[in-house]
Amino acid sequence: MNAHHSDILVIGAGPAGLHAAFYAAWRGLSVRVLEARGEVGGQLSALYPDKRVYDVPGLPGARAAEVVAHLLEQLDGLDVDMRVNTVARELEKSDDGWRVSTDGDTFTAGAVILAAGLGALLPRATRIPGAEDHPDVRTDFPDPTELGGRRVLIVGGVPQAARAALELLDAGAKVTLTHSRALFRGSPRTLEKLEAARTSRGLEILAPARLLTLTPQGAEVEVGGKTRSVEADTVLILGGYLPDLSPIGAWPLDWRGEYVPDAPGGRTALEGVYVVGDLAQSGGDFKLISVAFAQAAIAANHAAHHVRPELRVRPGHSSEKR
Repeated sequence: MNAHHSDILVIGAGPAGLHAAFYAAWRGLSVRVLEARGEVGGQLSALYPDKRVYDVPGLPGARAAEVVAHLLEQLDGLDVDMRVNTVARELEKSDDGWRVSTDGDTFTAGAVILAAGLGALLPRATRIPGAEDHPDVRTDFPDPTELGGRRVLIVGGVPQAARAALELLDAGAKVTLTHSRALFRGSPRTLEKLEAARTSRGLEILAPARLLTLTPQGAEVEVGGKTRSVEADTVLILGGYLPDLSPIGAWPLDWRGEYVPDAPGGRTALEGVYVVGDLAQSGGDFKLISVAFAQAAIAANHAAHHVRPELRVRPGHSSEKR
């Protein structure tokens, strides 16, 4: 069988996608999840990882990043393949179900579950003078292990900037963090760690400061009215994310604006394609994690029955299974 084939293909690794992946894999199916960003968690990771969320069943007042961690923990031991930095772009019918193409690969599956939320959360466009001259400019949260031992300049005040600084320090990078304002966003604990890293771990923070231009060697930064050269092998421009539905906007799903119409079970106009979470029209303005979890569980079980008709739609109670 094609190495890129799975029983279920989930588009989007936010809360809805992760819970759909759990339920499908828990039924004994192979699941692959495609996530546009470099980390899973959807809006919880990209937009407010340090905010507390109060409507997640069983996790009252948990930080958004903690919710994601628990959802991932629930996948331990299950047949789930997670592919990050992978944007789904084309959907075609195939002999064994559906074929989804990305920028660099093609995946097939017996059923597809769309959990793309408001759209692929892609980095905001950056217009930094000199960006074309520097050999390594990135705009999304990196894998810290890739940058160990390198000199890294991080530009931005979003929560990901503070997290990236700390995780890159842990990986052995030499880090400079700069922002146009004096304050950075993040949880109190993260900001405390940031200040401690400045005094004890060699983290250099230039804020408030103005990035003037990038150079082949790093950057020119204005601090306190004076221009300073910062050497950097890698420059991370972290300015947040914007949702983009255009990668899947041409899929023949009978779109209603930003929503995909869904019948009971999350079924769409295409047999074997299901939709859950913020993208599903049935949820309307109820863009809530609790609603997404319910939709994900129902759609995953319908998808399981579609792929393997011998599996009943109703999964039974988890407490009765090992």
